[in-house]
Amino acid sequence: MKQHDRLRLLSRRVYRFGVGVGVVSTIIALLRWFVLDDPNLLPPTIATYVKPGSITMGHRLSGFVIELIPLTPALCALAILYGICSDYCQGILFGPSTGKQYRKLGSCLILLGVANGLYTTLIICVFSLLDNRGLRLAFGLSTSDLYLIVVGSAVAMLGIVMDEAFRIHEENSQII
Repeated sequence: MKQHDRLRLLSRRVYRFGVGVGVVSTIIALLRWFVLDDPNLLPPTIATYVKPGSITMGHRLSGFVIELIPLTPALCALAILYGICSDYCQGILFGPSTGKQYRKLGSCLILLGVANGLYTTLIICVFSLLDNRGLRLAFGLSTSDLYLIVVGSAVAMLGIVMDEAFRIHEENSQII
């Protein structure tokens, strides 16, 4: 019984932490693009293109919309993690939807890796227009983005394994 209480406690902490991270990430995105006017707070990939006071409202809106590309799968991953932890809090350690939730979490992590690469590419393109030298196109996929794709794939595969394990468990439980 103590183990289940500990799992519930840890699950509550994880989903509270996830909600906090989601709220803080969204607030930072809003502050970065609409409130603060310090180029050093912008993504490092565009810091060289931006001088204080040179960002127009169009650039701010574009930057925020582009930032939504990786923020969306990140928030979706946190929401799915919230769902997994909610199940754990209810004592559901291994159920019919567990594998599906892990597959969705893996998909969100894969999308986050791809979205980060797209984000870097688009943000450089848009903000290079601030520079007098014209439009620049640079493809940005970092090692961290690749690791997100690899880890996301592993988590998605774990979901497939969990589905099969649950199916076998169900079959075995019906045998008398």
